[in-house]
Order: sequence, then structure tokens, then C-alpha cells
Amino acid sequence: MTNMPKFAPLTSTLTAIAVAAALLAGCGGGGSGSSALYGGPVNNPNPSPSPQSVPLSTMTLKGAPGLVNNANFTVYVFDLDLQSPGQSSCNGQCSQNWPPLIAPSGNLPSPYSAIARQDGRSQLAYKGRPLYTFTGDGAPGQTNGDNLDAFGGIWHIARP
Repeated sequence: MTNMPKFAPLTSTLTAIAVAAALLAGCGGGGSGSSALYGGPVNNPNPSPSPQSVPLSTMTLKGAPGLVNNANFTVYVFDLDLQSPGQSSCNGQCSQNWPPLIAPSGNLPSPYSAIARQDGRSQLAYKGRPLYTFTGDGAPGQTNGDNLDAFGGIWHIARP
């Protein structure tokens, strides 16, 4: 018999699981969906710092100008919001995966405005459409949420 500790098989199993998780984490980013949408938010350190500077900045995203927040994370709009203008349709679990951009206090320059959310916060809107970030974007400039069908509608990069 060898001098191997009794917990060695457990350590090997945990190491294999950690390696598999790391490999799977690197496979995202296609915009075709993510299990993180339904299993809880991705641990993104700065998807939507608050409050936002207004006007938002623009960056070339998928070949055209798109809005980005203070940390240069892509800003999105949600098609389901079109059914109830001036309101956000993304609350609860949805808002954990698609954090709303929080409006700064004071007057906002046109075409920006603020809408009241169900949780009592003021959400930044552009041309009347509520704005969000996506926890599946792990770095500035990523567009993993574009054209994603989640929480009852399609998400798009917010374009100026």
C-alpha cells in the first residue's frame, strides 16, 4: 500500500471539477445564450456602476456606434419594454442579470430621461427606452447580450 493520504481521490476530483469549470467559463461570449441567465447573475465587478454619467459614451460595438457606461461596458435596450413605454419590464431575477443603469440626480440632457422602477430607483432611459448592462459581459466592450432572447424578449445594443 502506498503512503497516499485518504483524501487524495477527493482532491483529484475537486481539481478536475475546477479545471472543467475554468474551461467552461472561457467558452461563453457568443450571444447564443448562457446558463448564467437562468442560474443567477455572473460575477461581473462593474456592469453598471451608479449613478451613470450623462451623456453616456459611445464605442464601436459590432461595427457601429453603441452606448457604453462609465466603465465602458455595453448598454442594452429590451424589446419587451416597448409594450409599456416609460416602464421597465425587467425586474427581479431579470434585473440581477440585466442591471438597470441608475439615473443621476438632477436635470438630464435630452434625449435622456429617468423612469421610476418597481424597486423605487430611477432608471436612466435614452429616447424613452430604459437602459441596462449585462452581467454576461465580463470586460469592457463585450457584447454578449446583443440579440439574446431572455426574460420574455430580445436584447439589443443601445445605439445613439
